[in-house]
Amino acid sequence: MGYIELKNAAIYYEIYGEKNRETIVLVSGLNTQMTRWELSFCNQLVEEGFRVICFDNRDCGKSTFTTDGSNDIHSFSLNDFLQHPEKHTAPYSLMDMADDIGDLLHSLGIQRAHIVGRSMGGIIAQLFAYKYPALTKTLILLMSSSFNPALPKADDALIRKMTSSTTSFKDNKPTFIKEKIDFMKAIYGNQFSFNEEKECALIIEDECRKSSLIKPFRQIIALVSYKYDPDVLHSLHVPTLVIHGDQDPLFRTEHAVDLRNNIPNCELILKNGMGHAIPEALFPSLIEDISAFITK
Repeated sequence: MGYIELKNAAIYYEIYGEKNRETIVLVSGLNTQMTRWELSFCNQLVEEGFRVICFDNRDCGKSTFTTDGSNDIHSFSLNDFLQHPEKHTAPYSLMDMADDIGDLLHSLGIQRAHIVGRSMGGIIAQLFAYKYPALTKTLILLMSSSFNPALPKADDALIRKMTSSTTSFKDNKPTFIKEKIDFMKAIYGNQFSFNEEKECALIIEDECRKSSLIKPFRQIIALVSYKYDPDVLHSLHVPTLVIHGDQDPLFRTEHAVDLRNNIPNCELILKNGMGHAIPEALFPSLIEDISAFITK
């Protein structure tokens, strides 16, 4: 475990498994800490013979981003940003977040890796493979999207649940936790049982481990500011696997099909009953899919 220090960011990472093994880099989603790649999931990948790198994206968990610009101090409203984007210049882009992966690999002396991204992390992974094809052995996209504006949108109420909260963990812990759990239940899918006690523990863990310097709205701005470019998909010539749930309410199955149809040499696996989350019951199946794809 450790940090890499960049110009404006400090990226926290942890490594599991032996140095001489094939390396998998796990990329997290919007405002999602590396802890959401659960330790048992990482350990099962290690048992399959891989070396696993997890990290907190900038502005999340223990990773930080600092700037002297006004973006650090203004109050943020997603609705205001959507109506007046000129008022909220993006402090960084998803490509900058992809560059963080390149900097991390370079600092660790890793020449090539398998990149696994979930949700927004899948978009970051696409951009990484696009910009750094020589560093990318394979690309695996979990419950992700190309962000093509023509694809079906998630329900507005669900987006509001994801991007806003009526209170903070510090001010009203029970209400904060309930809102987070309600959102997870809404995206989980109905095929797998939801462990509320475990989810509550994860929420508390994340709140306790995160840096006080992070500004979550900046990741939202980076995502909403991303401009879909089909050439990114068409230029991906690394072996690619898309894994998607058929009950994903944020990125519906059309998003997975769009990726499969537009990325050369791309395969698609649809998981029955999976939503926009990775239930523990699916760990063995997902790890089998990932391992088989990487080693074939």
